[in-house]
Amino acid sequence: MAPRKRRLCVEKRTAGKGGGSDQPPPSSSPSSSPSPRKSARLSRLPLPSGNVTMKRQSPIDIRTETVCEDKDHCQIESVKIDYVVGDCKSVSCSAGGWKVQVGENCSSFFAARHLPAKFKLEQFHAHWSEDGTCGSEHTLNGKALSGEVHFVFYNTTYGSFADALAKDDGLAVIGVFIKEGSHNANYQPLVDVIRRAAECGVEQEMPKDFHIRSLLPPLDERDFVTYEGSLTTPPYSEAVIWTVLTHPVQVSAEQLNVFRKIVSKNYRDCQDLCDRRVRVTRAAAVAH
Repeated sequence: MAPRKRRLCVEKRTAGKGGGSDQPPPSSSPSSSPSPRKSARLSRLPLPSGNVTMKRQSPIDIRTETVCEDKDHCQIESVKIDYVVGDCKSVSCSAGGWKVQVGENCSSFFAARHLPAKFKLEQFHAHWSEDGTCGSEHTLNGKALSGEVHFVFYNTTYGSFADALAKDDGLAVIGVFIKEGSHNANYQPLVDVIRRAAECGVEQEMPKDFHIRSLLPPLDERDFVTYEGSLTTPPYSEAVIWTVLTHPVQVSAEQLNVFRKIVSKNYRDCQDLCDRRVRVTRAAAVAH
């Protein structure tokens, strides 16, 4: 991809600017300043509601030179996903993209030292753009990657996802960066079922042997950052404890094009950090 095109994309991903997806913040939100090409879409979106102060919105630009090293959390047990094979049941597609939903009896959990409780898996989805120069929601030192997968969990203390959504520590989301590059065989089963769901217009069953581990970076590259933020789609609830893995997985342009046929782009631009602390940690084990 030509350097000029990449620079243009990065310039539009500066902190504090809204837009860039089918569900960005509205033009009237205090921290949003949409670009002209996106403003027509912004006017049709709902206002932030619920526990939204606009002081802990997501995504953010992760500046590696300013993050705090969290030495207390640098242990092999730091991040643990107990995934039960078969918990992810179906894939559905909509105007906003695709989503993998769990079953009613899901027993997959996420636990980490920076989390106040165990969090149960609710769903996962992804964000992307028209080409590989941008598409991720979080950025690294002002630079976007090609996409980002979000694994959404809710705090079991609150009993349900709906109840957790109204709490400051109700949700935990794991973000995995996607970099357009070589073909990723681990992602292909997911890509295939997403293609079928998009073509048929009805939800499709997930492969019986699917495991979240197949979508994560290699074991020895799991550095992550944590901070308190929000959902990146309406209602933008400020209920999320983010865990963002800083090393991307590679996925080919052909595979990403399956996502792009659903919607060309669905990311939100970076929001103001507002004096929040961002911590960096290294984990030696993530999924089981």
